[in-house]
Amino acid sequence: MEPTRVLVAEDDGASRTIIARVLERNGYRVVTAADGRRALALAGPDVEVALIDWMMPGADGVAVCRRIKEATAGSGYVIMVTARAGKADIVHALESGADDYLTKPIDHDELLARVRAGERIAGRERELASAWREARDEAERDALTGLFSRRHFDRALPAAVAEASPSRPLSLLLADLDHFKRINDLHGHRVGDQVLREAAGVVEAVTRRGVDVPARYGGEELAVIAPHTTASAACEIAERVRARVAALRIPARDGLVSVTVSIGVAQLRGPAGSAHAAAAQLIEEADMRLYQAKHAGRNRVAA
Repeated sequence: MEPTRVLVAEDDGASRTIIARVLERNGYRVVTAADGRRALALAGPDVEVALIDWMMPGADGVAVCRRIKEATAGSGYVIMVTARAGKADIVHALESGADDYLTKPIDHDELLARVRAGERIAGRERELASAWREARDEAERDALTGLFSRRHFDRALPAAVAEASPSRPLSLLLADLDHFKRINDLHGHRVGDQVLREAAGVVEAVTRRGVDVPARYGGEELAVIAPHTTASAACEIAERVRARVAALRIPARDGLVSVTVSIGVAQLRGPAGSAHAAAAQLIEEADMRLYQAKHAGRNRVAA
């Protein structure tokens, strides 16, 4: 386990050196800044505990405190160091976002006690933030397929529409497994679920991680939001999905089950009005292309 990273921002060289040595002797990894500008540059997401001098050239402790809180999503623990010991000054420091304070001259035992307390609190904050992110990601994923949920899709598509432009085209793929009800009727829902999982795995494997948004649209329908993608490029993605799904062979009690998929592709045609209205229009067009693929015999891509 790596030692806790502590930022010490203090413009007095002797004080900065003494604080750093005390902390390093007690197992902390210390980075130092001699002015506010340098402290701002070091105030990244990996700062767990920070001792910030209230008055520094370049930027004051309040500005550095705010930057740390922004960079760490609130989990960085900030101890404001000040020669001002009045009640009003302490209240101001805490109201400015600091978690604790130390008055000069600094007592070494008190310094370590407060840093250790900050370390524990920062650790709990990070654990809570991590648990919250995991819970959020779980809620954004479809339980059966592992793709993004319809809820996530409904939020992501208008956002993608809002960011689209002629130089940043947006495409949408809507896919529907062919004769899926027949698979459930003949082989049971357990096999049907596995077929859907395998098809979703193909979609996720073909799409670009961190760019595209593969989602379960509903039932046996899958969707892909494809930013920075022309209709022709989206058709290439769709064709790869179609071919790989057709090659699937899923074990069942009475043999191997195969499946095909029909896919409709639409490209945003310069949104008019709100992003939600343009997103609805894009879905309508992709759905119409999907209907054309079904009507033309299934197991094909229509755009």
